[in-house]
Amino acid sequence: MISISVIIPTCDRPPAFLRTAVDSVLKQNLQANEIIVVDNGVCDADLSSMPKWVKHYRLPPRVGPSRARNFGAAMARGTHLAFLDDDDWWDIDFLSEASVALHAAGASCVYGRKDIHSGTETKKYKCPTPETLSVATLLKRNPGTGGQNILIEKALFWKVAGFDETLRTSEDKALALELLLYNEVIAIAPKAAAVVRSHDGDRARHAILYKLRFAWKYRRLLGVTGLLQEVFRVSIRQARHRSSRLLWRRSIN
Repeated sequence: MISISVIIPTCDRPPAFLRTAVDSVLKQNLQANEIIVVDNGVCDADLSSMPKWVKHYRLPPRVGPSRARNFGAAMARGTHLAFLDDDDWWDIDFLSEASVALHAAGASCVYGRKDIHSGTETKKYKCPTPETLSVATLLKRNPGTGGQNILIEKALFWKVAGFDETLRTSEDKALALELLLYNEVIAIAPKAAAVVRSHDGDRARHAILYKLRFAWKYRRLLGVTGLLQEVFRVSIRQARHRSSRLLWRRSIN
């Protein structure tokens, strides 16, 4: 029988966002054994309305989600770790569906589905498949691996050194890539849904830099041609992003 520690990094989110995330864990059909909130915001997170048994740790401001997740994993007592971002939430059967898929595949790690919530609407977004959950795919794009739709054995998490703390985006993709490079069996649970809130946050604004860091980290796998193609692709995306923001600013002036 597995025991599950849920780790939620938080950084200056509205209190209602964090409360929604924690509530979604509390309402799971398969109950977690512990919930760990790791705060690395400038302001202290408000946990006053949450159960007293929810553990709360404080890190220096803005150390990043990877370090916060890794710290929570180090504090965790469960045999398995599940991660949830402070602005996202799980469907009520996320842990139960993920656990069933984990055991059925005889695996030590499982990814669920990612849905996306924008405004008042929630839609299916991404779910890895046996075909897309590959080294070749992960080097080019993220097929649906995230920091909110994974359940992983703690021993395996540390075997691959956890989340890369030098990356503030693409760290979830890097973790999946490391698991594949270790030839680990990864299960997929399409019915285990994590809902991702759509918004333009700090990580999104700095995504270009960290995508380049990701490409440099795996330059040997990409090869010279692949690395140059990735740099070119990211540069084009950055130029388009700047252009669209400039047009938006002009439209409101």
